Amino acid sequence: MQTVPSLIGKIIAVLAAVLRAGRFGVGVLAWRAANALERPNFAVIKSLEGGVELRRYAPYFIAETEVEADNMRQGSSKGFRSVASYIFGANKPSMKMAMTAPVRTEAAAAKGEVMKMTAPVRTEPPAAGSKRTKVSFVLEKSYTKKTAPAPLDRSVRVRQVAPHLLAVRTFSGPPPSEERVELERQRILSGLSSSGLRPADGSTLVYGYHDPFITPNFLRRNEVCLRVVDNGVA
Repeated sequence: MQTVPSLIGKIIAVLAAVLRAGRFGVGVLAWRAANALERPNFAVIKSLEGGVELRRYAPYFIAETEVEADNMRQGSSKGFRSVASYIFGANKPSMKMAMTAPVRTEAAAAKGEVMKMTAPVRTEPPAAGSKRTKVSFVLEKSYTKKTAPAPLDRSVRVRQVAPHLLAVRTFSGPPPSEERVELERQRILSGLSSSGLRPADGSTLVYGYHDPFITPNFLRRNEVCLRVVDNGVA
């Protein structure tokens, strides 16, 4: 016959299993939703050594902020809040978009324009000796410089990313640490060197495609990227 403590223990174990299963199910739904988000257009040019992918990106617009923080993780969190606020309504809709959009109520207009989420969230870690981190969201393809809402936060700006060549390493897991970013950066540099290519500048980009809280880590997609000098590589 089971004792009360052992029975309680089994009940707790079952409840924990149910909660884990429920959380996993929600995480999979979040993963699927993120995979359906709009992304910038690019073409894969070739695969380099070390699992490095060379991509040619078409131009696109971003909402970007630059913040000061002691480390990349702190800076990305702080910057994320600023650009997320812009996307979710801390903005002044442009007159051109207002004229073509459905009639808005005064309350909705006062809150600004709620824009759709896209992927990836872009982070540019601080350069050596700096504490400045850049964080940006990709804007929907329907927006231009003239039709994108104006940020109410002066630290956020809308700008166009010019066509460019990017060397990318893709991996799963939690948002990468600065040490992991540097490891991936060195792998990319090695792949570029073996192919006779070189980085365009000293900056590094970190792309995140899924939320860091709900989506299971093994499903999360991260990318570390370096801009590459475009010498007409096909």
